[in-house]
Amino acid sequence: MNKTIKSILVIFVCCCAVNSNAQKTIDTIATKAGGYDIPIRIKLPKKNNGKRPVYFFIHGGGWNGGDTNKVPPARLHSDANFLADELGIIYVGLAYRCKGNNATYADAISDLEASVKWFMDHAERFNADVTRIGFGGASAGSTLSASMAQKYTNCKVYIGAEGMYNLVDHTEERSPFPNQKAREIYGLTTKKKSKEASAFYNLKKKPPASLLFHGKEDRLCHYTQSEKFAKEIIKSSGKAKVILYDKINHTCFSAGHPDVLKNSVIEIAKLFIKEFDLEVKDISSIENLLKKRLKGQYPSKNITKEKLFGIWKHKNETLHVLENGKGFSVHNRTKKKRDFQYSLTNESFKIVLPNNKTRLYILRNSNNAIYYINIENNNAKYRRINYIKQK
Repeated sequence: MNKTIKSILVIFVCCCAVNSNAQKTIDTIATKAGGYDIPIRIKLPKKNNGKRPVYFFIHGGGWNGGDTNKVPPARLHSDANFLADELGIIYVGLAYRCKGNNATYADAISDLEASVKWFMDHAERFNADVTRIGFGGASAGSTLSASMAQKYTNCKVYIGAEGMYNLVDHTEERSPFPNQKAREIYGLTTKKKSKEASAFYNLKKKPPASLLFHGKEDRLCHYTQSEKFAKEIIKSSGKAKVILYDKINHTCFSAGHPDVLKNSVIEIAKLFIKEFDLEVKDISSIENLLKKRLKGQYPSKNITKEKLFGIWKHKNETLHVLENGKGFSVHNRTKKKRDFQYSLTNESFKIVLPNNKTRLYILRNSNNAIYYINIENNNAKYRRINYIKQK
């Protein structure tokens, strides 16, 4: 397909999406770089009357992924599910070349800039108000997004989750990401390159109003990264707020932590309303939506054997829960089998392995997933174990 025909098709898809009530999320190609198509994902609010502010989100993943054929896909953050329609925000997920594409950090920034330009060039078709834009990212995406937010005078908002903002003042003991190997692959081996990639050292005059989330138990990017970045933003005449969560590891937006997710989304809503000067001032509809959607995510207070009988599968292990207070686990790769005994309370499910090691789990109200609990700090890990079938 030649470039002209492809451009016409992209414009056609965009026009149909804007004028159709059925199509509200658009997946297309924003640009081409290094032989790769760079995708973009656009979520339009259902009510499309008037110009809408734009929030660009950059995914994390440790800059991993990608291969000789394609880059990792553009993704939207979970807050898009609650805020795009309720506040009338256009959410845009940006993609970029990663380590698997034999790319560097500079390549990623180039891809992101090209994608933003593509969107700006097509802003009229999306009823986008490009005088009101924001950037955000999670984990490895926070490093990129924080830098991107400093490049645009019309950027009013920055939102970072479990972020890494200073690659110079960094030790692998405190923050394993990025390790030396990742730096070598992604072109960040020198202090100069690391400094160029750190928003901490490249803040524009009066940075955008920034909201930074971090778990105090984050084992990849230490929470002091957010604290120090916020102080630097304030020193540069910007506004910054840090929200730290106790007993939370490397995620502040997982449904596995419903209260944390709810609080984070509400804080983002308040920031958007204020900094984008939205007509919507009442967030009760957002609170009700969160309450409805997260109802099944809270830990059950009524665990029974009948709810646990069957097979529960995680990517590394499958648990077989039997009726007689016993069961066994199977490692999905090695097929190694381990018997266990279990006991129940109204709120937890405890497994005792042959080596006397104990695991504690909670069951969600939706009854289709259990979450492992670290007994020492009561921290639900960022993973769910899905219900497969009843025996």
